[in-house]
Amino acid sequence: MKQKHKLWTRAIIIALSSILITLIFHFSKAFNAFENKSYDLRMTNAAKYKQPCEEICLIIVDQKSIDWAKEKYNWSWPWPREAYGRMVDFISAGNPKAITFDILYTEPSIYGEEDDIALGAAEAKSKKVIQTFFYSAEDYGKTLMPVKPINDNAALLGNITSAKDSDDIIRRTRLFDTFNDTEYPTLGLAPLFLNEEAPDFSSIPVVDNNTALLRFTKSIDDYFPYSAKDILESHDLWLQGKEGVLSPEDFNDLYIFCAYYAPGLFDICSTPVSQVYPGVGIHITTLDNYLTESFIKKVPFCISLLWLIALAFFASLFAVISEKISPRFSAIFISAGIFAGIAVSIFVPVILFNNGFWLLMIAPLFAFLISEMASVVVSLSVEGKQKRFIRSAFSQCLSKDVVNQIINDSSSFTLGGKEFEMSAIFTDIQKFSSFSELLTAKELGCLLNFYLTKMSDIIIDEKGTVDKYEGDAIVALVGAPVAMPDHAVHACAAAIKMKKAEQVMNQDIIRYSQNPKPSWMEEALYSAFKTLVANSKTIFTRIGINSGEMIAGYFGSEKKKNYTMMGNNVNLASRLEGVNKQYHTNGILISQSTKELIGDRFVVRSLDRVRVVNINTPIGLYELIEEKSLASPELLDYMQNWESAMAKFSNKNYTKAKELLSSLAKKNSNDNVAKYYIHLLDDYFLKGTFPKEADGEGVEFNPDDGVFKLLQK
Repeated sequence: MKQKHKLWTRAIIIALSSILITLIFHFSKAFNAFENKSYDLRMTNAAKYKQPCEEICLIIVDQKSIDWAKEKYNWSWPWPREAYGRMVDFISAGNPKAITFDILYTEPSIYGEEDDIALGAAEAKSKKVIQTFFYSAEDYGKTLMPVKPINDNAALLGNITSAKDSDDIIRRTRLFDTFNDTEYPTLGLAPLFLNEEAPDFSSIPVVDNNTALLRFTKSIDDYFPYSAKDILESHDLWLQGKEGVLSPEDFNDLYIFCAYYAPGLFDICSTPVSQVYPGVGIHITTLDNYLTESFIKKVPFCISLLWLIALAFFASLFAVISEKISPRFSAIFISAGIFAGIAVSIFVPVILFNNGFWLLMIAPLFAFLISEMASVVVSLSVEGKQKRFIRSAFSQCLSKDVVNQIINDSSSFTLGGKEFEMSAIFTDIQKFSSFSELLTAKELGCLLNFYLTKMSDIIIDEKGTVDKYEGDAIVALVGAPVAMPDHAVHACAAAIKMKKAEQVMNQDIIRYSQNPKPSWMEEALYSAFKTLVANSKTIFTRIGINSGEMIAGYFGSEKKKNYTMMGNNVNLASRLEGVNKQYHTNGILISQSTKELIGDRFVVRSLDRVRVVNINTPIGLYELIEEKSLASPELLDYMQNWESAMAKFSNKNYTKAKELLSSLAKKNSNDNVAKYYIHLLDDYFLKGTFPKEADGEGVEFNPDDGVFKLLQK
């Protein structure tokens, strides 16, 4: 009886200690980053069930519209503001509830004052146009207002100041801001004030600093955006009394939002559902949440605390009960309890979130884990069987590698990151969206499995870890969690093997499509192969590799913790993948830091020093060609001549550079990189000019430091 009391007393002490430790971490904000991450994962999951409000319509000024307007009206960018006036006239004829522009008109039109007056006149006639202004008390009262003709004629102004959390992710929206003693609504709520009755915001679940938590849909595209081209084209026909693709009646009783959506034009923010999210989506989501009463409600802390206490006590008391069971079954019982506790700690907050309630996940889960682990460790210490029981208890619900880490270093199981010198790999299939248009969902899925399996196996064979898949893209790391001095060599070897596997893959697709289906092959995969061949589609993978200091650590999912990476060097690898398109490479770009780590093991050719998007520090670009041991003498000689040509280019001897590059292009007509440089030389450098942003080359050259600025991701 005395021993029984000791067990229960020990369980209570462990539970209370776990609760105290957890609360210390919680109030010191140690869990904030992880709770935010779990919040984002839950939001991504909940977004699948969020239907967009049918009263909201989005009109986008996309690249298709810009190209069309250039051809149709000879409009260069930016468009004359008269264009938006035409859109206002057309939409207003259909009696919408509001027309909201998420476009700042803070400078006079380059087309003259009459252009601003034209848009103002359309606003005055409509009486339903809401314009944007920016005011931020946190940013020293910075204010950006529309120019006078547009400001004076707008029905209302809405503020677009974002409410970012500490990690720069937007999870919430402001409701109002006070400027010059006047209270202005956020842009998303501004359309409500054009109704006859004042809106009632008492039902909005307000949290910190007059903000409300947003519930997002999967994508801004869920609102089925209309192209500005269709609006303007229909407007012209409407004036002629003809029918266009759209009619004004299509916008009857709708809340209209208009925003830029072309690459490089729209403002980008990070949200739980996307790191690259159009800013207008925040305002649309705000109005959607109000109209559908779907703002996220934060559960009071007292309830989260009770939930935390319950899980901590469950863990410690369950450990006591397991000690009373036969040793033959205790390990299974403990494992079942851990699995059940983790599942409940995750699924209850997930289910509540799907229903619009945010219950803390990380702190209660942490309390459960340390209570359970402390109970097991103490129990095994008493019995002198600590390592054997830890392995037995955890091996059924956690991976073997994680179990070994817990045994050797129990601190390794906690959430967090560690700095590593490693290499990041980003891959993507060129023009994969065109595949999606040709294939059914089943065919597309089988094709992706076929591709990703082969490519992932190559990465794993080179000691890499596949971080995640993003559609057809692969994100991988080499050099963590176990430090690896030759991580860059393995990453480059994997990239070259992937490109060679790609060639074999394309040949196999042709071969299989021209013969009867093998018995082992799924019908959908066979059908996908035939469709690709019939449409002359081939797989071409772009790969970006960067090496350097990065953070690798555990991030939570519903079943276990997995390794992933973050840091500026990770972002740079992502950028390099896309830069392949600019330089028309054979598919692999590596950074200067990776080049320095691989020595002379590989054949590479130097390109430019560039500034990639959102990263100001210039970096050297190199195209990875082949392993040197496998390179032919002809290839080595070709690359030596290439380096001579690039040296001439760098030293501004453009005539000689053109001569050498032309010679190389004759030897290899498939060298599109050489053709790209010849184009730059012919159209710019040999004429004494340099590419600028307005030229549409995708790069801008700075003659002062010889660095190309990349204008696209």
